[in-house]
Amino acid sequence: MNIKTATNIQAILFDLDGTLISTLEVTEQVYSTHALQYNIDPQAIIDFCHGVPTLQVLQKFFPPTTHTKEYAETLELQAVNMLEGLRVIPGARQLVDSLVPGTWAIFTSGLPKLAVPRMRYLEIPVPGVLITPQDVSRGKPFPEGYCLAAERLGKDVDRCVVFEDAPAGIKAGVDAGALVIGVRTLLDHESLKHAGALFTVKDMTKVRVEYTGNEMTVFIDESD
Repeated sequence: MNIKTATNIQAILFDLDGTLISTLEVTEQVYSTHALQYNIDPQAIIDFCHGVPTLQVLQKFFPPTTHTKEYAETLELQAVNMLEGLRVIPGARQLVDSLVPGTWAIFTSGLPKLAVPRMRYLEIPVPGVLITPQDVSRGKPFPEGYCLAAERLGKDVDRCVVFEDAPAGIKAGVDAGALVIGVRTLLDHESLKHAGALFTVKDMTKVRVEYTGNEMTVFIDESD
């Protein structure tokens, strides 16, 4: 076993997709279908889109007529009822169930109309602090969302741990000043470390938290 620890931690801030739940199949299906309507190669979009707000994906790959928040929301809402193919990342439900309310939050690139039903469907508790693109002016890779999550919890962001699976989210966490742990959902250990993660885990079965007063120690098992 290869156990690392993060001490004197006040809160844990999670990404959602790829960290607590997997919507990989649904996301790829929506973008692939939409790309074909514009004669765009879907693979380039799929390689880029994970962890990135929909509007930023549209701005990078699609015509200017799609570059609005309203268009992005319409595209996202196509997936509202697409629950088949969703799954829980191993250990995620047990980990969040072990956390004291007010010591964890989520910052997701998905709209609440998507995130909340998916969490309820998969029986992942919805935290008191849930940051979505509606709460920030700039999404990942910018740090605003993680800074806001810590602020709403009443915690210092530089004493928070962030769990992320994508380079855009890792950059957001690092630039916010948090300690970032990469989850090897899509990328391997070296790729996540190169993106800025201090440690990496296979999934949430490799994470354990102990409380001492108002602080946490996070135990990270980097083994496979």
